[in-house]
Amino acid sequence: MPHEDYVFQKRKASFTKKIFGKGLNASAYVLLNMKESGEDFLNELPSSYPGFALLKVMFGVNGKKPPFKKNTVRVNLNRLEKQGLIAKSPKEKVYLLTDKGKEFTSYIKNRFAILKEKWDGKFRLVIFDVPEAKKHWREVIRNELILMQYQLLQKSVYIGKYPLSKTFIKELEKKQIADYLFIFTVDQVDRRQEILKLLDSIS
Repeated sequence: MPHEDYVFQKRKASFTKKIFGKGLNASAYVLLNMKESGEDFLNELPSSYPGFALLKVMFGVNGKKPPFKKNTVRVNLNRLEKQGLIAKSPKEKVYLLTDKGKEFTSYIKNRFAILKEKWDGKFRLVIFDVPEAKKHWREVIRNELILMQYQLLQKSVYIGKYPLSKTFIKELEKKQIADYLFIFTVDQVDRRQEILKLLDSIS
C-alpha cells in the first residue's frame, strides 16, 4: 500500500472513532452534511434538504443560534480544504466534496449504519495472520476492528457482535489481503456471559 493510501486509511478510522466516541464536532458536521452539487454555501442552501437546513443553523443564517461559532466552522472548512476533502468551485462561493471527501463520508456513514442496527445475536470471530512484508495492513485491520467494537481475545484474534463492512472486505480483496483474514460467524461461544460483558464494556 502506498504511504499516502495507508495514511488516508488511518485518518478515516481515527476520525470516525472520534465521532462515534464523542459525537459530531464542527468538522464532522460540515463534512457529513456537505452537498455534492453547487449551491451557494452560506446563503442559498435550500432548507428542504435536511443537511442544508443543519448547515444554515450552524452558520445562524436562519436566525437560530448556531451550535458552533462562525469562525470555528470557517476554520474547519479551511482545514478540510487543506486536507483535500472539500474544494471551492471556480466561483469560490461554493464548497464541494472531493472524491476523497466522498470516500471519507461514505466510510463514516457505512460504519455507523452497521453499528446502529439491532444485534442479531451472533458473534463474529476474526483471525488474521498478515505476512511481515505487508505488516502495515495489520494496523489497518486492527483499527477497523476496534472501530467496529471488536475486542482482542488473544494475539490477532478478535471477537465482536457486528459484521465488518462489505466495502472493507472488498478493499482487502483488492489489495490481496483477504486471504490472510478468516471470519467466522457463530451462534454460540464458550463463556458467553464473560464475552458479552467484555463487548458491552465498549458499547
